[in-house]
Amino acid sequence: MKLRNFNRLSALLIAVALISFGCSKKKSLEVEFVMQWGGSGSKPGKFSEPIGVALDAQGNVYVADAGNNRIQKFTSDGKFVAEWGRAGSAKGEFDRPMHLAVGADGFIYVPEYGNDRVQVFNSDGKFQFMIGKSGKGDGEFDAPAGLNFDSNGKIVLADFYNHRIQIFTMGGEFQHKFGGEGHEFGQLYYPTDIAVDGQGNILVADAYNHRIQIFSASGEPLNSFGKKGTEPGQFDVANALVTDHQNRIFVVDFYNNRIQIFDKGGEFLYQLGSAGKADGQFEHPTDIAISEEGEIYVADFGNNRIQKFRLNKK
Repeated sequence: MKLRNFNRLSALLIAVALISFGCSKKKSLEVEFVMQWGGSGSKPGKFSEPIGVALDAQGNVYVADAGNNRIQKFTSDGKFVAEWGRAGSAKGEFDRPMHLAVGADGFIYVPEYGNDRVQVFNSDGKFQFMIGKSGKGDGEFDAPAGLNFDSNGKIVLADFYNHRIQIFTMGGEFQHKFGGEGHEFGQLYYPTDIAVDGQGNILVADAYNHRIQIFSASGEPLNSFGKKGTEPGQFDVANALVTDHQNRIFVVDFYNNRIQIFDKGGEFLYQLGSAGKADGQFEHPTDIAISEEGEIYVADFGNNRIQKFRLNKK
């Protein structure tokens, strides 16, 4: 457990049948609240600080239940299916699982903040293999926070305290890295999550630079948008993101308690949510996943729940 980094971790983590948010000169967007599930606790279907959410090809929902050091699996309508994991450092055990992801192989890739590694499981929770160890060298991690897969099927990982992105084969072999600590274009300051758009570009949640940076598949910086603030297009810790089939970018804005939506160039389009406990409101959201059908799942960290929405274009 990285007690020396506890304050930084805390910062990282610390109606409505129909809701219409935001506006655009080009189009408008309706976001329908569908349901929510969870609540505080350790029993199946309950959560303690849910940090990550991901979907598989069958529509199952996987949640990194960080405070309970486990992964929970649900149907798309929130019905509990299975769970695995407990606190520890052995295979199948966790020390704060983070922004998990599902690969094309159907395996569940789980980065761990405390154990400095990625564990890989099948959809039933059976351990497959492990990637990484503590350190600053190639293939080593200091609090891996989030990952995704590039257009070539390789693993792209946000190495939080090392302020860099590392790329691996699906088998876990190190390929290359980019980034480095700083605030200039192409540098990173506590990156937390990864998305990949339809052109194969790598999008990074550059959390404490309060921006999104876009890189080529080889790590060349291409674009950046956002700064600290509360206005549309500004962030107060941009800690997770995802793209949809239209290459729109959905960004989890942690301390502003909202999801912001941008076009592929970073132009602000819409806002979803506000601070609170009601349906459609958030208390420090931490992750987001979107299905091909436009169903949105948000890990509502402070409210210990998953909220589900549906996108409906007018």
